Amino acid sequence: MSDNRKYYYLKLKENYFDDDSIVLLESMQDGILYSYILLKLYLKSLKHGGKLQLDENIPYTPQMIATLTRQQVGTVERALKIYLQLGLVEVMTNGAYYMSNIELLIGQSSTEGERKKQARMALQAQKKRGGQMGGHLSDIHPPEIEKEIELEIERVRKGTDRPLLWTLPKCDFV
Repeated sequence: MSDNRKYYYLKLKENYFDDDSIVLLESMQDGILYSYILLKLYLKSLKHGGKLQLDENIPYTPQMIATLTRQQVGTVERALKIYLQLGLVEVMTNGAYYMSNIELLIGQSSTEGERKKQARMALQAQKKRGGQMGGHLSDIHPPEIEKEIELEIERVRKGTDRPLLWTLPKCDFV
């Protein structure tokens, strides 16, 4: 039985906290707290593609967000107002909050997706090594004997030397 669970995650670039809106947010009084709430809201919105909703029909209210983020309602209301001013959050027609630029931060995978990703990566690595290979050392480096035989055949064709395989080694018998 396959495991088809989906996993959502945030992909933060290394310069996420250097973004102008985040720097401005954190420079405000209680700005670090607002930044923390913002990250929690990003995580809460992952399942719904950036929308802050309990389900398809019920958008989160500031009171619900305060409960879920374990913050005071006044703090959450101030944070949402600042997010709107900075363009980090938008209000949709149904009243739900939408996390702007969530497309740049969202990632999604499943166990089946991870298996396929690993298979693609293995195929790409194989192509980088130089074509189709069976994974044997002889695919990368043919055995030395074959090289010697090819050299001897070439010498015989040119007529410059006797084949090495046809000469008998000298042995001293007592």
